[in-house]
Parts: sequence; structure tokens; C-alpha cells
Amino acid sequence: MFFVFLFALTAFLFRNAFTTYFFNDDFFFLKIARINSFHQFINFFSPVRQYSYKPISTEVFYFLIHLFNDNIFVAHLVGFLVYFIGVYYLFKIIFHLSDDKFLSYLATGFFAINFTHVFQLYYLGTMQEVFLFTFLSLTFFNFLKGKKLLSIIFFVLALLSKETAVLFVPFLIVFLLIRHSGEERSDDSRIVVRFWTRSLRSLARMTPYLILGLIFTLIYQYSLKYVTALDNYKISFNPRLAINNLIWYFLWSLGVPNFTSLYFTSIFKPPIAEFWKMFKNFPEIKIYYLLLISYYLLFIISISYYLLKNKKKLFELVNWYLLVGLVGFFIFLGPILFFEHRWMVRLTIPLIFVVLIQSFLILYLIKAGKIFRLFGFILISLYIVLQILGISIHESSSTFLLESRFTKNAKKYLETHKKEIAKYKYIYFIDKTKIVPIPWGGSEKLKVTLGDQNFIDFYFPGSSLKAIYGFEDKTIPKDAYIVNSFDILLPN
Repeated sequence: MFFVFLFALTAFLFRNAFTTYFFNDDFFFLKIARINSFHQFINFFSPVRQYSYKPISTEVFYFLIHLFNDNIFVAHLVGFLVYFIGVYYLFKIIFHLSDDKFLSYLATGFFAINFTHVFQLYYLGTMQEVFLFTFLSLTFFNFLKGKKLLSIIFFVLALLSKETAVLFVPFLIVFLLIRHSGEERSDDSRIVVRFWTRSLRSLARMTPYLILGLIFTLIYQYSLKYVTALDNYKISFNPRLAINNLIWYFLWSLGVPNFTSLYFTSIFKPPIAEFWKMFKNFPEIKIYYLLLISYYLLFIISISYYLLKNKKKLFELVNWYLLVGLVGFFIFLGPILFFEHRWMVRLTIPLIFVVLIQSFLILYLIKAGKIFRLFGFILISLYIVLQILGISIHESSSTFLLESRFTKNAKKYLETHKKEIAKYKYIYFIDKTKIVPIPWGGSEKLKVTLGDQNFIDFYFPGSSLKAIYGFEDKTIPKDAYIVNSFDILLPN
């Protein structure tokens, strides 16, 4: 009953995802997933490509979408089902490690409804994060249960979903080392021998994961050289950048809105003046920040007061659960700390560890009874309210719903004029408006939203039609169907 309620609540909170239409990279993935033979399906798994190697979460997933006649509701339904499987096995992992149902329910619930999932569940192009999360959850659970073959199969599926799956290998090594060190409580002089014996046996179990990790690291090299050539994905081994990114990702995982970083030239400097104007212009953001500050003030005061009352519990709190949590958060951020481009979508797995630590500490308050129990339940209530408000705020700040509106308008316009457009060689998007500055960027915005040329394969399958955007080329070709970009961006 807990999961029926949790999944129903999650689907309700993120309900707008089900109507979010294709946009941007979706059109590229829909294009490459349009196949006519089994040989082409097998070719999905070829690592020789000039774009990121994620065959399960891109080609196979979008191939399934084609099988369902590009039905957007079904596409999102598949995404949610994959997500729910991951959430369920996250619960099983936490319960296996802690043997505490309340902690498992609390942490799983906190994770499931966290507002950061707007960035993974709304845009089908980021569904790769959901596939990665679910397959790694299944990998880890089966590893803990000793089901080697199943664990390895799911690890391969994770590796075929996103390249960051290789980070599971260093996480597993650290996890096993910390776990075995935590199991040794004796003062026996042979403790070191037992610790290393256990560790080596466990590491031997990891041989298949190490081999697969190395193989896929080599496989990724071909496509990654094209990906890291892009401005957003260029790696800069700058310690200051890495620290700055680490702090921002950590703050985001604690609930700080994604757009906050835009108002800081550096995490080490005060915000720019527009930051304070934002509270005046957007009262819902002001309310959110007040609730967030209240939540963490109560959290810090409650935990501090609890530790003062129970000093012997301090060592118990700083046990291997918390240590694994902190190390896991850092490991799964991995190379993204060295990207100039920050994006909340990358928090899917690192968030698990932050949520687990919060749940663990709140559980201590509840089990302490009396006033601490009251503080614990107030914190849970505040957390739920924060996520509800956070989802609403990030539906806007992510611009996913806005992008979806544009492509729905484009679908309606292009279907209405489809027969006439098909007679032409070009479709030319002109910026014809008296409004200054040009709303949304006009044709420049459309180029991004429609995925440049990729939308043509979706709206005009098999057509040789070519799109030209007015902001790039002011010359209108003779054989061109002219579309005012604002008939799509600002329809009547």
C-alpha cells in the first residue's frame, strides 16, 4: 500500500510531464530511431558514432516510442514505469543494508517526490538518467543478494544507458572497504588480517565489474571525443571550477533552486542586485526560500540539541552509512565537476546519498521521542511542502513546458499547412514582428527548440525539405515556404 500511495502521489505531483511534447534533442533521437530492419536495430549498439553512446536510453527507447505511434502519453508512461522500478529497488537496497523499514520508507519517499526529478521526467531527452538510476539500482541490489549473473546483466544495461555507469565500479570498491571496516569492532590483534581478507574476497567478486568498466571506458572513447569537443562538455581540470561546481550541486541537492547560481558570479562572492529583485517580482520564490531556510534551521537546531543531550550517539551517527553517503555523492558527480555547464539533471544518483543522510538523521529524532519526535514530523511535513512548491517553480525555470508549448504549436501549424509545404524545397522561418526585443529570440529560439533540421524527419518523414532560419540567413530562397516564427512562438 505504501508504494501504491507513493507512486500515485509521484505521478500526481509530476503530472504535467505526461503532456510535455517532444522538443530539441528528442527530434534527433526520433530520427535515428526510425528503422526498417533488424540489422538497423542491431546497429543501435555500434559504438562508432559522432554523438554520445547511450543505445538503450536513446535509440531503443525512441524506437519503442515509434512502435506506439509517437504517442507522447505512452512515452512518458514508459519513463515513469522505469522510474518506479528504480524507486522500488532503492527501497529494497536501503532495507537490506539498514534492516529498518521506517528509514527505508522515509528515504525512498523523500527521493521519489524530490523536485529535481522535473529535469529527468519531463524531458524525454534526459530519460537516460532514469534508465541509469533504475539499472544501477537493480545491479546493486542483486550484487548485495549474491545474484551475480542478474547483477552483471543489469550493469551491462546501465552501461548501455549512460557512460557514467562506469562510476559504479569505484563506488562499489569504496562501499566494500567501508563496510568491512565498519564490521570489525574487535580489539583483537588479528583485526587487520581479517579486514583485508574479507576485503580481498569481496574485491575478487568485483572482477566482472572491473573488466566491464574498462571495456566500456574504451568503447566510450570514440564518441566522447566528439561530445567533449562541444562547448558545454569541454573538460577543464581547474580545481576552483571543480570546487565551485561541487558546492552548487550540493546546494541544489539540499533544495536550493536551480536558477540561484545565475545570480552569483562565484559561490565565494555575494549575489548580484537582481537576486533581491527576484523576491519582489516572484513572491512564490520568496515563500520557497523562507520555507527552505526554516526547514534547515529546524533541522540543524534539532540535530545539534539532540547531540548535546546524547553525546554518546555522536560516534553512532558518524558511522559507515553517513560515510558511504558522502563518498557516494562525490563519486557519482565524477567528471561533471570539471564541466563549465551545470545542470540539475545530473543529480539523479548523487541525490540518493543526500536524501539518505537527511532521512537517517530525522529518524534519530523520531526514535528519540518527546520533543524530538515532534521536530522530526515537522521536518517531514516541511520537506513535502517544499517539494510541491519546488516542482511548480522548476516547471517554469526548466522551460520544459514552454518548449513543449512551442513544439505543440509547430505541430498544429505544420500539420495544417503540410500539403502546401511539401511542394517546396525549403521552409524559411522569418522574424516578422514589431515587438522589440524579439520575443523568445524568434527564429534563433526555434532552431534550438526544433533541433535545427531534425524536426523535418518527424513532421515530414522521408522529405528532402530543408529548414533555413532567418537570424542566420536573411536571403530567402526562391523555392521556400515562408513561416513567420511568431505564428509558432506567439500564435493568436
